[in-house]
Amino acid sequence: MNATRPFIDRVQEVFREIDNTHSFEELYGNLVQLLAKIIVAQPEALQPEAFMTLVEHDAVGQTYQVAQGTGSYAARIGATLHDERVLECLNSAVRRRSNYYSAGAVTFCFRHPENLGILVYLEHAQEIDAQTRELLKFVNDKVSDAIQIHSLSKQAERTGRAMVTALASLAEHKDQDTGEHILRVAIMTDEIVQVLGELGYYREIITPEFERSVSAASILHDVGKVAIPEAILRKPGKLDAEERKVIETHTVKGRQGLEKANRILDGNNYLLTLSGEIALHHHEHYNGQGYPDRMCGQDIPLSARIVGLVDVYDALTSVRSYKKAWSEQEATDYIRNQSGLQFDPLVVEAFLKVMEYRQGVALIQWTEALSVKVAVMDNDHRILIDLINQLASAEKIGNRRIAESVLDELLNYTIDHFAREEQFLLETGYPAPDLAEHKLRHASFTETVQDVRRQYLQGFRPKINREVLLFLRDWLKKHILVEDMKYAVLQKTEQAQALTSSVNL
Repeated sequence: MNATRPFIDRVQEVFREIDNTHSFEELYGNLVQLLAKIIVAQPEALQPEAFMTLVEHDAVGQTYQVAQGTGSYAARIGATLHDERVLECLNSAVRRRSNYYSAGAVTFCFRHPENLGILVYLEHAQEIDAQTRELLKFVNDKVSDAIQIHSLSKQAERTGRAMVTALASLAEHKDQDTGEHILRVAIMTDEIVQVLGELGYYREIITPEFERSVSAASILHDVGKVAIPEAILRKPGKLDAEERKVIETHTVKGRQGLEKANRILDGNNYLLTLSGEIALHHHEHYNGQGYPDRMCGQDIPLSARIVGLVDVYDALTSVRSYKKAWSEQEATDYIRNQSGLQFDPLVVEAFLKVMEYRQGVALIQWTEALSVKVAVMDNDHRILIDLINQLASAEKIGNRRIAESVLDELLNYTIDHFAREEQFLLETGYPAPDLAEHKLRHASFTETVQDVRRQYLQGFRPKINREVLLFLRDWLKKHILVEDMKYAVLQKTEQAQALTSSVNL
């Protein structure tokens, strides 16, 4: 060990740095270097041969991928490890669920509350004696405690968002056309808030707490619809004047329900407060022609001005029982033309910037060549394409909250879409062997999305790298053009047979 610098001093310094981390990403991003400060003889040259990896305890056929790395491992992030000597060290640490010391290397094993292990493999030139190994157990406990703290914080945050989403989904369930609308609104809300910050607008309102909360709060913007009769929500045609009055009450009813919940917390829950003002005012217009209070301009809460715009954009670009989806360009032109009328001009400016970002990183565009001539499937495919593009956009602007939201929606929508598609194939007589193979491909893709999402949420992926994005794009494009086109052909065959039968009759 480094005789010029007492070991215990280095440990205490690392402990202080661990205490100052505020997230998984910050902890894991610095963990290899922190451990190197303790182990490496010359800590001023902190580029040791080291890497970090994630392991799922009790998993069958365990493989290891480099999550973070220094030295030669820096260029191998995302790569699967095959070196037998290194694998033996990793497997030994996993079996023992403790540090494993080998000639010239130490493999740290840190506990994670979700039956996971965080392994750090670090090569060193000096011998680590028994006394030092005992002291390093305190390092293990410190890191494991930090992981536990960040895990509980993350779980609490995501549990709140999940409960908000579940509540909103119950309300949206009555309005069958808007099932995925709420999360798309949340994603774009977060994007617009970030761009407003970049532009320097509304600095006194866009606090860190506002940034963290407004996306989740937006999810409840239409929660009051749960109190609206289904006959009105699902009416295929235009609403009459009385029906319009009824549906407009969803703003007041939404606010009332959220206020009631907030009173249980003595009115001190910021998320519920923000949700309430969005629910009540997201249909107000900047020129005072909206509802329910005909508020105008800056009197409308900023949260509601943002969500009001996003709500309209998403509604315009979505298929409804009474209308076709507008193109992105048509909807964008409408928003631009309503600047200063229906929408806050500064929010419109931020929205247009978001659209520029999205278009600049789009990995795949919907074209008629991707159409399988089945309306439900085509709509699903459009949404999946949008989500992959949104994930690329989130990574481009470096917003982890947005990326997490997109990954959540991508996983949920993938599962729901595959279920609809498999049911459709079954009902249309898709050959059983082909259907079985189709399901296997679906399951494999779902597993990949789950794995990427889990690693990202746990802080092991500092970003969704381009290789992952290109995999998602290429898999979806190939699956539509090759696999899904088979049932488009099947549909044509069935239609031709039906036509022939009708002629013969």
